[in-house]
Amino acid sequence: MNAHDPDHINRLIGELMDLQEQWANDPANFDWKRLQTLAYRGANAYNEGAGPSFHALALDAVEHGEFHEQFLAYSLQAGFDPFKLSRIGSVTSEVPVIDHENLAEAAQWNPSSARMRAMLMQLARERFEPLVGEMRSTNPVYAHRMFRVVEACAESFPADLLEQLAPELAGPHHGEARMQMVDPVEGYLSTAEAIIERSFKTYG
Repeated sequence: MNAHDPDHINRLIGELMDLQEQWANDPANFDWKRLQTLAYRGANAYNEGAGPSFHALALDAVEHGEFHEQFLAYSLQAGFDPFKLSRIGSVTSEVPVIDHENLAEAAQWNPSSARMRAMLMQLARERFEPLVGEMRSTNPVYAHRMFRVVEACAESFPADLLEQLAPELAGPHHGEARMQMVDPVEGYLSTAEAIIERSFKTYG
């Protein structure tokens, strides 16, 4: 099925909204396996050139809760790339497939958003830390491409890694984050532990 088909994206969003309603009505008996299956099916549904990605529609500009934490965790496990840049409709410049700035702002007051941001920070460290040397590559095309990704998703990079990759971006994107009340590292561990614990439960 075409991952860039807007009808496909709409169907995925419809299923996600149905599951979110079920979770809101009875969180204690929610079937997390169904959400995991949907996350795997939608992991690469970016809708490039035809509108926002599945994940932008699911996660941007909404108040995050446990449902969204688990959806993001399952999506990352399934290969969703939150640092991918794509074009939306006729817009010529590329933008991230989720709104990293919005997530960073929400993380200042919402513990679920903080844990979600921490997941992305860990992924950023794992993926981009080995590329610090290559960012100084003599290949200007590659270096520029990498800089564009870091610049567009800077709010989801740990401050120390951002300073190594692009020092000029570190201050503007992380000055406010140091003041937030929710500890993203502690939050990430809590989410990871919850996923591990849930993996041993039988889905009904």
